[in-house]
Amino acid sequence: MRTTIGVAEIDALIEGGVPRGASVLVAGEAGTGKSVLCLEFILAGIREGEPGVYVTADEPGRVLETAASLGWDLRGAVEDGYARIVQVLPPSAVPAAPVLAAAAPAAGGPPGGAPAVAPVAAATNGASMGSGPAAATVAAVIEAAQEIQAERVAIDPPLGPGASGDVAASFIADLLRGVLEDTHCTTLITGQRLHGGVGFTRLGIEEQLVDGIVDLSLTVRDGRRQRIVSVRAMHGTRVDLDDHVFSISAGRGIVLDERD
Repeated sequence: MRTTIGVAEIDALIEGGVPRGASVLVAGEAGTGKSVLCLEFILAGIREGEPGVYVTADEPGRVLETAASLGWDLRGAVEDGYARIVQVLPPSAVPAAPVLAAAAPAAGGPPGGAPAVAPVAAATNGASMGSGPAAATVAAVIEAAQEIQAERVAIDPPLGPGASGDVAASFIADLLRGVLEDTHCTTLITGQRLHGGVGFTRLGIEEQLVDGIVDLSLTVRDGRRQRIVSVRAMHGTRVDLDDHVFSISAGRGIVLDERD
């Protein structure tokens, strides 16, 4: 069975969608649209009756504002119990105490009001839990997924500039493995590539753990900067490996250029 990635033109490149239960890396440098694709993935699930969890380092309010700026009512989905936003602080080379929070509607609050952000876990990067640096984050995601019986998870990883390569790689590996093993959800995870960098991501770990790779990039054509999407791999799927120009527009999100 296939799960729509949220963009019909990208689904067409992967035989109709992502294999259900698979994990996909959305790789690219800053500004290529990775977070937008993750939002579309979650919102597409809501339309299909498949609740989803969005994991981010951003404030939940900012995520809702980003969605609203593109014409999408993610706030309503959260209030109706079809989506959860799990916020975590980025891992650091120096042990800290990240506070994890899940966006949920405020008890007794007015319809359309701002979601309450209630702490659901805290730990010193999981060190006291004996299960790796991402243990507390995984626990928060699992709790949120169980609350809404989620079928999709989008992870926009909380990686700050202070995180060392080893710390960040360990965090991402533990986070992705934990989410996949304990939720069995179809999962998207973003991976940042530095401008001009080699490989799909700066850490080089994400592509080793996933079933598929969707690569977003920037290029210059005819003197104009353009966004490019290409599918590099998808387990058990015939894929279109060509590069496709796309844009991001309000109300529609990612749109592939029909002339490309």
